[in-house]
Amino acid sequence: MKKLILLLIITSLLLACGNNENNTAKNTTPSQETTNTAEAAETRPPLDLPVTNYEGYQFRILSVNSTVTGNGTHPGFNYYSDFTYVPERAGEPINDAIYYRNLRVNEDFNVEIINTEVADVFAEARKIIASGEDVYDIITPYMENSFRLAEQKYLVNLFDVPYLNLKNPWWDQSLIENLSLNNKLYTITGEISMQDEDLNWCIIGNKVLMNEYQVPDLYSLVREGKWTLDRMYEIGTSVTHDLNGDGVINWEDVYAFGESPTGCMFYYFAGGENIAVLDKDGYPQLTLGNERALSVVDRITEIFNDFNFIIWPENAKGANGVSGWQYFRVMFKENRLMLFSASMYCVKELRDMVDDFAILPGPKYDEKQDTYYMIQSTHACPGISIPITNSNLERTGILLEAIAYHSKSVQEAYYDITLTGKFTRDEESRDMLDIIFTNVTYDIGKAFGWGGYISQMTNAVNGKKGFAALVEANKVKAETEIEKSFDLFLE
Repeated sequence: MKKLILLLIITSLLLACGNNENNTAKNTTPSQETTNTAEAAETRPPLDLPVTNYEGYQFRILSVNSTVTGNGTHPGFNYYSDFTYVPERAGEPINDAIYYRNLRVNEDFNVEIINTEVADVFAEARKIIASGEDVYDIITPYMENSFRLAEQKYLVNLFDVPYLNLKNPWWDQSLIENLSLNNKLYTITGEISMQDEDLNWCIIGNKVLMNEYQVPDLYSLVREGKWTLDRMYEIGTSVTHDLNGDGVINWEDVYAFGESPTGCMFYYFAGGENIAVLDKDGYPQLTLGNERALSVVDRITEIFNDFNFIIWPENAKGANGVSGWQYFRVMFKENRLMLFSASMYCVKELRDMVDDFAILPGPKYDEKQDTYYMIQSTHACPGISIPITNSNLERTGILLEAIAYHSKSVQEAYYDITLTGKFTRDEESRDMLDIIFTNVTYDIGKAFGWGGYISQMTNAVNGKKGFAALVEANKVKAETEIEKSFDLFLE
């Protein structure tokens, strides 16, 4: 992601944020000085849309309830709302950028952006669409749920929407390339949403333990292309130890690595492998049965079952009644966990940590691998979809394209000002974030869940079973499901 904000803009945003941290916001309308699109500095195509007056039309959005799932109680999952300005948070860069983005679109097209938040977009959307009512112009279910809705004929093919130009750089080109089945696409993201960044994943490293155990410079390993699964394992084998001297290594002690068997899929995709890919004719081909893919899963299984290296979250539940995943944060902040994988939203949970931490991409499988790969959490990341009940696709295409184009300022407030400016601890981590976000990938086999292979992979790692047998046992099921999905999308 290119950092395009001018120095003056950065300064004004940081000052606005700093002033807001120590004062309760009295003026609920943000100052114009707190955000700026910096579009003059951009080298991207202009917005090519007809001048249209929609006479006060309310552009209706159904999105996940950020207040329930994050904003109000716990700064985690869906902490940021992509479409709603919160007056009580005036002065916060992201919040203010949303305000001025919405205001720009409202004034340009004489519309009002209305965002309705619910806890379960999938269930609510399915109920409303089944009733035939035109209630929402766009909806934002989790990406994998979009394919469930598409298979029920509930969504519009985004390639058919007038004025929605998915070739433009403000749309996620990796998603379009990897998730377009038979030239049909039912979910999209890009600069219009912060969720695809926040739901991306990384590895977070404790610098105190790295220094104590004289760990090599992991940033240099990443840059040199030598940050691999085996290297991570080798580095961590000398770290796990009995801290309290009771003769038992458990959640009260020090561990090199915290992860769950369910996290094996991230390391599989980081290893450059896929569940399925689209061939030149757009037909999905299973790829996880090849020799290298099986070797990646076998190696993950070995490493994930070495409890002198790793602690699983289900084995870290013993303190304070918190979940194992939350207790990983406790261990990390107490300098008792060197590495753990997490979604990007976890970085802000560490803002109050006294000691420094590092942010790293997932490791390659080996040094022969061409680059680092970071699979998007399509099971938890919202995407933009259009319900089949939408009665005016031209208007929706125009407004959606305009919102996406003007969301550049929101992305800059999220990435340049908040994530890299406030939450990271060193310049190297910012370099790592560029690597992570540049190499985001999607897998159509994961998105559709054909053959249940993600669960089968977890079963293999959890039970130390051979993955090859599970792949073969589910192959006919997967191929049948692929054919069914393709035929549904062919109609």
